[in-house]
Amino acid sequence: WFGDAAGSPLAAGSPPSRLFTKSELSRYTGEKGSEGLYLAVLGQVFDVSKGKKHYGPGGSYSFFAGQDACRAFVSGDFTENGLVDDVSGLSPSEMLSLQEWLVFYKKEYIFKGKLIGPYYDHTGEATQALIDAELTVMQGKKLKAESELENKIFPSCNSEWTSTKGGRVWCSSRRFVLSYQFPPFYSECSVSWQS
Repeated sequence: WFGDAAGSPLAAGSPPSRLFTKSELSRYTGEKGSEGLYLAVLGQVFDVSKGKKHYGPGGSYSFFAGQDACRAFVSGDFTENGLVDDVSGLSPSEMLSLQEWLVFYKKEYIFKGKLIGPYYDHTGEATQALIDAELTVMQGKKLKAESELENKIFPSCNSEWTSTKGGRVWCSSRRFVLSYQFPPFYSECSVSWQS
């Protein structure tokens, strides 16, 4: 996801991405007289004019306009201190969530260029910070896949206990329900198949 809005490096023959400075991007807040309504996610700039009711002045996400505040997408910290582009220290799962936001913006809004800063240099090339972010996302994808596999192998279990009936533990998957009964003086195990 280093590339353009399509998610791949710029195609041969296509015009180069526009490069924005932070100062230039700050003029795209949707305010009266501004140049438009843009925001950036990990240095990729999007025209969010079609979402003006959300991102424009008075909108519930207006604080994202005119800047790259990508950390807030996953931290939920919408204060001045939280509306920053620094994603260092975010966990692999948080970075995976941020990548999902980037995919959303690529799909729903118009890619306008790249923001010179932590993720793209003055020539529009990916910086080490963006490469590190991508590596953390890859780690998040691996952990998610491992977790999904583990959940298939070891289905969720439930339990209940009363003083009169004892305890019961049951685990279910799509194929069967495994149930253990633990009344006060004996134990029982049963398996019932479900279609």
